[in-house]
Amino acid sequence: MGDFNTCLLKGDSRCRRLMSIAEAFNLHILPLTATHNLPNCTPSLLDLMLVTAPASVSKFGQCAADAFSYHDLIYLSYKLRPPKAKSRTILQRSFGRMDLDCLRKDAQAIEWFTVTEPDSIDDKINIFNSLITQLYDSHAPLKIVKIKHLSAPWLSEDLKKLIAKKHRAKSNFRANSSDANREKYHRIRNRCNTMCRDAQRRHIHTSVENGDTAKVWKFLKSLGVGKLTNNSSPNNIDVELLNKHFSSSSLLDDIERNRTLNFLSKLPTPNFQPFNFLPFSECDVKRHIVSISSNAVGTDSVGRNMILPILDIILPILTYILNESIFSGHFPKAWKSAQIIPIPKKPNPSDFSDFRPISILPFLSKVLEKLVHHQLSTYLNEHSLLNSFQSGFRPGHGTVSALIKVTDDIRWGMDNKQITILTLLDFSNAFNVVDHEILVSLLRSFNISPPVMSWFQDYLEGRRQRIKIDESFSSWHEVRAGVPQGGVLSPLLFTIFINSISQNLTSLYHMYADDLQIYTRSSLDNLSSAVASTNSDLATICQWSKSFGLKVNPSKSQTIVIGSPNIVSRIDWSRISPILYDNVIIPYSSVVKNLGIFFYVNLSWVHHIKELSKKTFAAVRSLRRLQSFLPISTKTMLAQSLLLSVLDYADASYPNITEEQLNKLERLQNVAIRFVFGLRKFDHVSEFRAKLKWLPIRLRRNLHILSLLYCVLFSPTSPTYMKEKFEFIGDHSKVLRSSENLTLRLPMHKTKFFKQSFEVQAILLWNALPLSIRKAESLDIFKRRVKDYYLSLN
Repeated sequence: MGDFNTCLLKGDSRCRRLMSIAEAFNLHILPLTATHNLPNCTPSLLDLMLVTAPASVSKFGQCAADAFSYHDLIYLSYKLRPPKAKSRTILQRSFGRMDLDCLRKDAQAIEWFTVTEPDSIDDKINIFNSLITQLYDSHAPLKIVKIKHLSAPWLSEDLKKLIAKKHRAKSNFRANSSDANREKYHRIRNRCNTMCRDAQRRHIHTSVENGDTAKVWKFLKSLGVGKLTNNSSPNNIDVELLNKHFSSSSLLDDIERNRTLNFLSKLPTPNFQPFNFLPFSECDVKRHIVSISSNAVGTDSVGRNMILPILDIILPILTYILNESIFSGHFPKAWKSAQIIPIPKKPNPSDFSDFRPISILPFLSKVLEKLVHHQLSTYLNEHSLLNSFQSGFRPGHGTVSALIKVTDDIRWGMDNKQITILTLLDFSNAFNVVDHEILVSLLRSFNISPPVMSWFQDYLEGRRQRIKIDESFSSWHEVRAGVPQGGVLSPLLFTIFINSISQNLTSLYHMYADDLQIYTRSSLDNLSSAVASTNSDLATICQWSKSFGLKVNPSKSQTIVIGSPNIVSRIDWSRISPILYDNVIIPYSSVVKNLGIFFYVNLSWVHHIKELSKKTFAAVRSLRRLQSFLPISTKTMLAQSLLLSVLDYADASYPNITEEQLNKLERLQNVAIRFVFGLRKFDHVSEFRAKLKWLPIRLRRNLHILSLLYCVLFSPTSPTYMKEKFEFIGDHSKVLRSSENLTLRLPMHKTKFFKQSFEVQAILLWNALPLSIRKAESLDIFKRRVKDYYLSLN
């Protein structure tokens, strides 16, 4: 805070520069009125307060100081006292003190075959749960544990005595402020502070140096490192109403539902063998059990920690139970109950929409879902039944491939003197309002056999959930719509549900889960026609959404017109009709956020680089308090996970950044290097980057582009919309790494706009690599060779 000698009331270039710098460092300028009032001059706002967390400011303002200055006095109060941790009680089993040999001996003595005696899958599950619960009740019984706020683990008894001695010396000094008492207090205080810092440093070093990665991250998160989450229990919220809010209902009435079901019943089924379940093998079951890392325990009280120690003993009976479920057409009732933990999205939530529901499902239900997911997704991919422009929840696809497809299409238009109208649609609560009857009917149109459809119908119906806050619960509430929250199958089922939304669209489009974007390219003269075409497609989407029970929120949807600076500047906006969704205007924007990347009207990346700067400095600020306590290996891991990951995200989708923007990214990478080695602001970092074996940002981005291209060329799961862009020179029916020539054909382009596309840049970088690197046998080998090659050049 202080006099910045720049008036924020003018709005001139100096003012904009200061605000840009503050924004880049993730600093917020507190709003004040004019603070400098010189006689016979225009009042100006020169005295400013910049803060990192406005929510932590309890009070701020200004007051006149006429007696001695033309400047007002500015002040603020910060809330620095951390909230006092509350103790709570939980029920848990002490697996660490369990005698494993004794447990396994008793498990082998149990007659697990009794599970096979009942006819009902629900009775089988009840017997299995009873047997395994009784086993663990005798070896690791449930106990009530009180979770307290522990004192600092590094605080030894000697340090506690020294701290007490410091407090006594401080009291003596306050009572008698003699030179001797002051010197004694300062001596003890300095010694105490040094010993506390050394003890903290030793404790942190010991905790992070010898543990595995998962334990290190768990410890670092306990210190507040990483993405901050608000796990405090919500207060003054009616849990019954909150549960009702989370238990969505279908948006369809019976008339509209029946009309849609009638339409779906007339769709032709594909002309190949219908999908039927295959029996699960013990190897399949074991592989999927081991692949689940979560230890969360569902309502059946059987968690991962109870299955793994005796997995080889119970594997045959587990395999039997899971097979019984799919071939009987019934999903166990005990696995249809979910516990919802509401996580506040922001401090002091006041509305139901301020909470994010985290659903805890039974462990074995997730195992069964993973097994079914594997078979169903294999069937869908083999027969290419999913929309080729759906990039969500599919191997080899992702936000990066989706962004590359859209940005390269826009650049192709710019290369041909076209502009693009891009509309990003926001669906409200889409996963939670899926109509079950329509979803099952859609499965039929995918040629899913009747027995499998019967299983899926039972899987979706009869579900319930309750809110869990600490150890208290709401009442149960029936869930009548939506794919199950937290379910392994849910993303795939939603993809099937929304698969046909693009039918009858004339615009180009792309989907990532429930994020749908449509875009139309045209010349400037035909812009009005392009707007009309976009509105026509939006009307088609609106009708589909009403028929299938989804809802688009126009107020959160975005539209932008993108083109070359020359063409965009010539648009006569007064003659351009608005973009409409269901008769609601979606206003034109100059900047939109698309899958985490900020698009500007001329496809420049100034706004996105500024956002990266904000995120990076915010992350560095949270890490610096531990900088002197962590070993270099841990700081390197943190820098790569929390700082470089911000710069790396989807960088292959915008290769056309300017030299100035590259330099800004380089400086952000230097911030990470300075954090690792504790360097000062103006210290050179080149030799330290070499120690870390990090590539400069330019070459690092090239490595990411080439790695993605390698996956596109040689991975069988890479998107077809990416594969079709690339062709090797020569007549190869198949792409073979052993071929004599692995040179890619460069597409024709007219201007720099498409030359800066991923397609062209990736081909130029690939063809410039030595042939020995292009012939790498795997992605890991390829990435290693490219990195070594670039390091040798650097």
